[in-house]
Amino acid sequence: MEHPSFTIEFPEHLPDAKRQYCLDHLKNAGALVEPQSERIFLIVCVRPRQLAQVGWALFHTHFQNQCRVISTSGGAEARASAYPKPSGFNA
Repeated sequence: MEHPSFTIEFPEHLPDAKRQYCLDHLKNAGALVEPQSERIFLIVCVRPRQLAQVGWALFHTHFQNQCRVISTSGGAEARASAYPKPSGFNA
């Protein structure tokens, strides 16, 4: 079974420090972050709780202004309403 994942893209003009902050936060949630190119990253959620945290972060926090979800797979969804705020979430 394929793990849920998001492919995200950062705009060219985004400073490296902001990009790294976003990626570090996703890693801290336990997601695997795999670079696909300089600006495109695959975010893989290996546990169900990670999917909720990563989905919330990408669609409901300031990360939505720093990157965009360009594709999903394995049960991840590209819509904000799929991710209610997880309990204990800090971003």
